[in-house]
This record gives sequence, C-alpha cells and structure tokens, in this order.
Amino acid sequence: MNTKYNSFYFTKEDPDYSIKGSRDPLGFQVLWQHQGRKLIPYLSTVSVNLQDFQILCLAHYFFGEVADRKFAAFFFRFEQLMAYVRVNTKRDLGFNGVDRVRKKVNETNKISISNTKEDEILSNQRAYGIWGKYSRPFREIGFVTHKEFQSIFESKLNSLKELSYINQVIKKIMDSDKVRLNLEDLKPLEELLLVSESERKFYKEMILKVNIADPYQNRLLDFIEANKIPKDFQLYSFLKDFSKNLHSNENILKEILTEIEYTERVLCPVNTIFRYLQTEPVWDKNKINSDKYINQCKAEINYTFHGEDESVKNIFYTFIFSM
Repeated sequence: MNTKYNSFYFTKEDPDYSIKGSRDPLGFQVLWQHQGRKLIPYLSTVSVNLQDFQILCLAHYFFGEVADRKFAAFFFRFEQLMAYVRVNTKRDLGFNGVDRVRKKVNETNKISISNTKEDEILSNQRAYGIWGKYSRPFREIGFVTHKEFQSIFESKLNSLKELSYINQVIKKIMDSDKVRLNLEDLKPLEELLLVSESERKFYKEMILKVNIADPYQNRLLDFIEANKIPKDFQLYSFLKDFSKNLHSNENILKEILTEIEYTERVLCPVNTIFRYLQTEPVWDKNKINSDKYINQCKAEINYTFHGEDESVKNIFYTFIFSM
C-alpha cells in the first residue's frame, strides 16, 4: 500500500442505483404510493394507463405460451408496434415513448421494429416502458391466470374484421428479429385498441377488486359502480362522498381516506412552490421570505399522521418553515 498518496477509485456505475430521470425531483412518488397502496395495493403512481395493461394482455394472448425468456424480446417489439398504432390513431398520446415515436412518424412513412437500440422507443425501453412500470402489478393482479382471460381475448379477436391480417403482422413480429412496415399498414391494427364490454368489465374487476384480507378497494369498486363519477372529479369531494357511504364501523378505511386527503394537502403546496421557484435561475433567502405567493402557501396542517406517515409532515415543515 502506498502511504504517500491517498488514491480514490470509482467502479463502473451500477444501473440499479443510477438516477432514473427528473420527473419526480422531490421524491414524492414514494410517499404517494405508500398512501395509495393502502387503498389500491397493486397500483403505483406510474402504472395508471389502462391501455398499457391492455397491451400487456394482448402480448400474452398472442404469445400463447408460458412467458419465458423469449417473451420479453417479443414484448418489446410488440410494444413498439402498438406505440406506432397509438400515435397513428391520434388517441392516447400520454404513453412513455410517444415523443420519439411521433418524431419518427413525422420523418418517414416507414417504421422499423426490432430489439436494437436504434428502434427502441425510449432510452431504455426495458426500464422506462410498459415492462418496467407494469410487469409487477400485472403479475400481482393475476391478469393471465384469471380463468376468463383466454375466453375474453379470444372472443375479442374473433370479432375483429381484420383478424387475418393482424395475425400475419403479429407473426412477423414474433418470428423476425427486424420488421419494416409502412404506416398505412398499421391502420387495421387500430381495432386491437378498441375495448369490448367484456374486456372493460374484466379490467375494472381485475384492477379494482382483490381477494385479500381487509379488501378496502372492493368498497371503492362498490362505490364507483353505485355512483356516476364524473371524469373531472375533484379529490376532496370524491373522498368526502366515498366516506359518507361507509358503514359506521369502517373506521380504518375512513382513516385511510383522511390520510390520503392530508397527504395531498401537504405535498401539493410544496410541489407547487418548488415548480414556482424554478421560474427564476437564482433566488436568495430574503426574496423567498418576502414573496407573497410563497407566503400564501405557508399554512400549518392541523393533522397528525400515523406511524411512518409522519415523514410526510416532516417534509412539509423542513421545506416550508425553514425558509
């Protein structure tokens, strides 16, 4: 050992611990997921798109076998194919990879699908695409193992006008390492993204109904089915109406709904202030303290979080009252 000099060595970056992006710079997703999973245990803040679940279901159905190592490579190609179909329909443009797909569609009427880096629709399709965000909840919910899975999707596909052509395209994706298609060739595949009534019922029950102890989300499903919920519903009024429909002895569930409400009351102003501060490159403490907008957000939350949820309140005090 050389004692004259201090030497430092850096190993190659471990991909499992590298920063995954800046969409959640304050790290609030962990807190939201912790609260949300008390009510809906299998979902997270990133697995919120029903069509992504649908694409996983279709991929498993087309693969037709137990998902082995070959399935992942097929799924990545299938995800690319369906991404171009989604953009082509001009619907549901909120999926991961849409920017790169839209750019390619605007540049040419020919697309290339493969497992190569040049055809990936994200910088890391495995980590940031449907596979990375939906595989775990998809598996835990048990879509493929449901007794009606095969019959529902068999019925769906048999009702499609262009089934023969669709099967030809899927076979190419299944068997070939690289497939080239014209954008107009994707038009018949739009049928795959239509949701049949049996399929819609299947998704609702699979995602919002569970067979576990204390199935609080089953009560949520009962409430949703018994009431017409507007698409633009407000969180506080929704939680209030849901609580009114609970039985007098459902105190734990009422407490969960209350903690969800106050989590939002804490995190929303902190997140808003953070975004507001980003509007200028430099702030000093005096300017922050004298800012009227920030002062409006300084309000103590008269609520005590339970157990681990005390961390939510700690974030609020650390961020706001240290200013």
